[in-house]
Amino acid sequence: MTNRTIIQTGDASGNGMIVKYKLPSGLEIFGLPTKNFYGGHWDLGPTWNYVVMADQPFLIDSGRFGQGRHLVAMMNQAGIDPKELDYVLISHGHEDHDGGLAELVKITDLRVKAHSAYDLLIRKYPHQSPKGYKEQFPAKCWHCFMPESFYKENCLDYHAVLQTLSVEAVGNGSTGIGNAVQTLHLPGHSPDCLAVMLGDEAVVVGDVVLPDITPWPTRLELYDEVSAILQPVFPDPGELFGLECYLRSLQKLLGIAGENPDILVLPAHRLYFHDRWQALRLKKRLEELFQHHLDRSAAILDIVASQEMHTDDIAKLHFKEVLLKGPGKLMAANEIISHAELLTACGDLEEIGKHTYIATGTGRFEDKIRTYMQV
Repeated sequence: MTNRTIIQTGDASGNGMIVKYKLPSGLEIFGLPTKNFYGGHWDLGPTWNYVVMADQPFLIDSGRFGQGRHLVAMMNQAGIDPKELDYVLISHGHEDHDGGLAELVKITDLRVKAHSAYDLLIRKYPHQSPKGYKEQFPAKCWHCFMPESFYKENCLDYHAVLQTLSVEAVGNGSTGIGNAVQTLHLPGHSPDCLAVMLGDEAVVVGDVVLPDITPWPTRLELYDEVSAILQPVFPDPGELFGLECYLRSLQKLLGIAGENPDILVLPAHRLYFHDRWQALRLKKRLEELFQHHLDRSAAILDIVASQEMHTDDIAKLHFKEVLLKGPGKLMAANEIISHAELLTACGDLEEIGKHTYIATGTGRFEDKIRTYMQV
């Protein structure tokens, strides 16, 4: 039986909390949440970073920019000497997961491991980047839609320190990185997403599966922006990007859930939220996520049924108004586009202009999505 011990209490969202899990095998995992900047109706809660006390102890993720030193302090409070860890593994290259990485490495001298796509995308390519202010952005941020006021305050230093990192690439598929420790490449939310299997007892899923909220899928079209960087290694856009890619990743987890129905699931957000623990039954949560994508696809077809519509207008009709404020409007549009891409591939929508669609009268998407619900 897995035991959970609260070493330090935190607030209602989990900020400031330190928790230790002891698995039946004796393996210990420490959960260390670092503050995140999201708020309001898009609030994810803090980022949960995990120290796994395996034969070669390691850390998963580093929190957002500026949180590296706070993560080191939390490890010390938990009785962990970060310099005795073997490496830090990055679950994926979103700023709330790797933002604290350079600061953490500077303090601890830890090695960095990540998916090979991560190492390609964190680098700058001025001669291949979009013209204008993004010329000095790393490739992973070329698609960013945040306003200038945001990236000037939050991103420029972050972009600079990423260039100092040396990254050891973890391969595609299932890759052993220690005794009974495997990484799983589960792209779709981000092209470089990794989950970590700890025997058959626990899985650290990053942002691939979350309580309460549905991780946003990437858009297949994002590959075009970075194809010059990725194509020599990843020539198939659907291998790394798009809703269908994400559904394939969920299917892989569904197979794991079938073999290990009681597996402990450790997400990167909302492990503790609204003053309660958010225990995940992996199979049940995966079924809910598949149903969400079925429902959203059906809703989009209903909205577009009578006239051609742009994704911005679909988003206005589909999402609550409160979710469309500020950057929420662009995040909502991303959600609609990723589903519209799948619907178009299935022949249920026809794209008659950039992000403008008309329904064809079919509903083939349902059979497509349900194929990924089988293992």
